Amino acid sequence: MKLFLTKILPLLLPLAIYVGWLIYARKRARALGTTKPRTIIDAPWPIMLLTGLSVMIFGMVALGLFTGEKPGGIYVPPHMENGEIVPGQIER
Repeated sequence: MKLFLTKILPLLLPLAIYVGWLIYARKRARALGTTKPRTIIDAPWPIMLLTGLSVMIFGMVALGLFTGEKPGGIYVPPHMENGEIVPGQIER
């Protein structure tokens, strides 16, 4: 889920917005009798790619700044206790 929200969704969001606008604009042009807008092949791919990368980078920076453990404490690596593996943790 984290992979989807931090990497895939930000890259696909500009494309989804463009496709939604394209569908709306084509329906509106058909209703008004005007020329139809460009197709998905003629889409502004560099702008959408840069927008997606910007959103992804911003999201990753925000995730790094506003989530995670507070500084301090002692890290205890994974170890065995009574035949069971105890996951690593930070003791405060």
